[in-house]
Amino acid sequence: MSTPTRPPTGRPPAPKPVERRPESRQESRPERRPERTMQAVLEKARPAPAPLKERKDERERERQRAERRRLAIVWGRRLGYVVAAGVLVWLVLLSPVFAMDPAKVQISGYGTVVDPTQVRDVIDTHEGASLATLSVGHLASELRDIPGVREAHVSRQWPDGLVVTLVSREPVAAIPDPAGGFMLVDDTGVQVGRASKAPKGLPSLTVPADSEKVLTAALEVIDALPADLKDRVRAVTAATEDSVSFQLTKGPLVEWGSAEDSQLKAKVLVVLLESKQARKADVIDVSAPTLPITKNN
Repeated sequence: MSTPTRPPTGRPPAPKPVERRPESRQESRPERRPERTMQAVLEKARPAPAPLKERKDERERERQRAERRRLAIVWGRRLGYVVAAGVLVWLVLLSPVFAMDPAKVQISGYGTVVDPTQVRDVIDTHEGASLATLSVGHLASELRDIPGVREAHVSRQWPDGLVVTLVSREPVAAIPDPAGGFMLVDDTGVQVGRASKAPKGLPSLTVPADSEKVLTAALEVIDALPADLKDRVRAVTAATEDSVSFQLTKGPLVEWGSAEDSQLKAKVLVVLLESKQARKADVIDVSAPTLPITKNN
């Protein structure tokens, strides 16, 4: 009996080769399944195309919806404009925000003859009127109708006030009235008031009745005098346009003549009044300013 040989110590025995059975062709072939590509999925999910008439109807409905949205926006804007305009009209014309308040009207330029009460009465008639529509030109015209007012300027002071600036007709002479008292006239001959006697500082003026030219000539002479000399004039008389004369307080009678060359005559008279000869004169004649004459009665 033979003894089996052992492999050398420390080495494992070699494995025996595994016999592999040949697989059948049928077992090695995998089972085929129908492939579902992405294109096939999309094609299956895609709805069937609608008929042509339905597509046209859908587009028409979409167009109508878009048109309704557009009209809603347009008319919404127009309505907003109308509402804003209405609010603005109410704010300007009817609200108390711009209503004229007589207490907030500033007035200056009354002078010495304009009655403040008459001015306030005219302004009060426009109380509550909208400052935006108030005619400042018409109000200024109403103020010019007040005796003693030469000019009137009116401007708005928002939101509810006015600034009124008056130019008064200041009297320059007092004309005796046959009915009694004196009529006070400005430098253009317009009556601006009355007084029982000639006010202090105003000369009395005697001219023929209803002689506008003579009155104008006499007033031009008064206006041409320097302020310090004008204050010394006590009385002015004129029978004609060429025979204006005036009496100085504590001074001589001045024969002026016509209103021509009044500026030159005024300069000559000032020089003569400062001379020793004129101080003793009773009359100074400057009707011919280049040849003045002094007279003693």
